[in-house]
Amino acid sequence: MNTAIAIMADTPPQLLPARELMAFTLASHILLVPFGVALPAITLLMHYRGLRRGDAVALLLARRWSAVMAVQFAIGIVTGT
Repeated sequence: MNTAIAIMADTPPQLLPARELMAFTLASHILLVPFGVALPAITLLMHYRGLRRGDAVALLLARRWSAVMAVQFAIGIVTGT
């Protein structure tokens, strides 16, 4: 008998949905955290470049990315990451 089947046969029925939820949470955490770490630094660099060089495109990018950061922050709060 396969060991995975034997282990699944001994587990309570509530354990599978809990494992699926944990897998979803872990996957969303793996996707959201790198963007949450890198996006503020990129936004800061673009804002600095826009102010230092007078680059309107860099300031526009920083403004748009700050809106994306706000949405990502809200999603991170909802998902618990």
